[in-house]
Amino acid sequence: MKELIEYIGKSISLSDEIVNDLESIIIERNIEKGEIILQENSSRKIQIFVASGCLRAFYKNDNGKDYTLQFATKNWWISDYMTLFNREKSLLCIESLSHSKIMIIEQSELEKLYSKFPEFGFKHRLNLQNRIAALQKRIFGLLTLSAKEKYEKFIMEYEVFEKVIPNYQIASFLGITPESLSRVRKEISIS
Repeated sequence: MKELIEYIGKSISLSDEIVNDLESIIIERNIEKGEIILQENSSRKIQIFVASGCLRAFYKNDNGKDYTLQFATKNWWISDYMTLFNREKSLLCIESLSHSKIMIIEQSELEKLYSKFPEFGFKHRLNLQNRIAALQKRIFGLLTLSAKEKYEKFIMEYEVFEKVIPNYQIASFLGITPESLSRVRKEISIS
C-alpha cells in the first residue's frame, strides 16, 4: 500500500486523513503469473495500480484470437475504461504476466474520496487524462508506424519486460503477426 501512497504523495500533499481514507479503500494483492484480475463480461468497476510486476489488458474475439490493448508496469494504472465510465460490461480481461503486487480501488469508493477531497480528485483525474492521451498516442502509432518503428518504441517503453512477455502477446500489442515480429527483431539485430 505504501507504494501507491508514495506515488500519489510525489505530486500532491497528502494529509493523514486522505491517507487513512485511501488506505481504507485499497485492496492490496500479490498475484501470480497468469492470474486474471478482471474477467471479460464483468460489471466490476475497478482501477488497478501496479506496484511491481507487469499486467496486460486484452480482448479475445469469438475465434479465440486475443488482442493486447495495454501493458502496465510499475507505477502504471490499468482498467477497462469502457466499463469504468459507461454502463457496459467489460470487454477486456486483465491478467498478470509475472508475479505482481497490485492495488485495486473500486470506482464507487474512489468517487467518494474525490467528493471529500477535491484536490485528490483533481490530481487523480489528471492522471486519468494522461492515460487516455497515452492510449490515443498508441492508436496513432498503430495506424502510422511501421512494424520496426512500433517494436523500437515498445523496447523503449517496456525494455525490462520484453524478455518476460511472450512473443505472441508483443506481436498482438504491436498489431503485427508473430512472424513479422521475428523479421523485425532479426533486422534490428543485423543493423
